[in-house]
Amino acid sequence: DDVSRLDRWGLTVGGSYRPCSFLNLGVGYETHLRNLGDSEWKFRHRYHISATATFRYQWLKVSLRERFQQTYDRGDSETRLRSRLKLSYAPTKGIVSPYFSVEIYQSLDDTSFWRADRMRYRPGVEIALAKRWSLDAFYCYQYASSQGRHIVGIEVGYSF
Repeated sequence: DDVSRLDRWGLTVGGSYRPCSFLNLGVGYETHLRNLGDSEWKFRHRYHISATATFRYQWLKVSLRERFQQTYDRGDSETRLRSRLKLSYAPTKGIVSPYFSVEIYQSLDDTSFWRADRMRYRPGVEIALAKRWSLDAFYCYQYASSQGRHIVGIEVGYSF
């Protein structure tokens, strides 16, 4: 929401296993520093476990991801289930793949399960930079009951 200041720096490490052609199972760890304003930064870390089912029909790729995540922050923890539906253009040749996704965050702590804690709407473009390097540039509108937030991001990925 404030382009003049950086909101977050983060590092994520993860791994995945593909037991069959359409299913991907993954685990990951993330640590990040979050800018709270007034020169105060907040350190948080989290782990996640996910399962993603992907189907392709001609140029359209559809994926559904379910992710369990737990975030730790100064002794407190927050547990959520994140459900994401993603539609993307997947050309047989080329390096650019535009996409749109919708993600629902559901709290697994003390609130009722079927209450959406947060929603994210995210158009973006993934670019295959080289054999192992990728770039994801996106805009995200995050809706929460207390406020809406505009997020612009760039993610760089390296696959071993």
